[in-house]
Amino acid sequence: MVNGPISRDSASADFFDGTRGGQFLLRHRRSTGEYLDARSVPPPCDETNWEHVPARGGGRVVSWATVHGRRVDGHEPDRTVVGIVELDEGPWWWCRLVGTDPESDLADLRVEVEFVPSGPEPEHETVPVFRPARPGHPESRSAR
Repeated sequence: MVNGPISRDSASADFFDGTRGGQFLLRHRRSTGEYLDARSVPPPCDETNWEHVPARGGGRVVSWATVHGRRVDGHEPDRTVVGIVELDEGPWWWCRLVGTDPESDLADLRVEVEFVPSGPEPEHETVPVFRPARPGHPESRSAR
């Protein structure tokens, strides 16, 4: 989830090279075919057995919540929908959900990735968010 401007480090450089190019890269274990999942802790220590591969970009909402901001100058507070998306490849991804109604039931909603800047400066990285899949778009069909 994006909490503010994000800058890369050596561990995230490959991922952010992908997002800048419009690709959502996943860590994939060559020997077994498994993907590194956000639930996988600690990260793999055998770096030579892992590669970055592009995800298809679709998934479904597993869980979500609405984060309520503070009222500022009498304006209604911002509401940000955040959630966990199970990617079509299997891993779970914690993210911001855009284009959704904070009051809606989002269970099993088909979503597709979109890339947005994390801040106003050129050094701020492009990050993945998820939005409802468009009808007729490949990600609108379940991969199950």
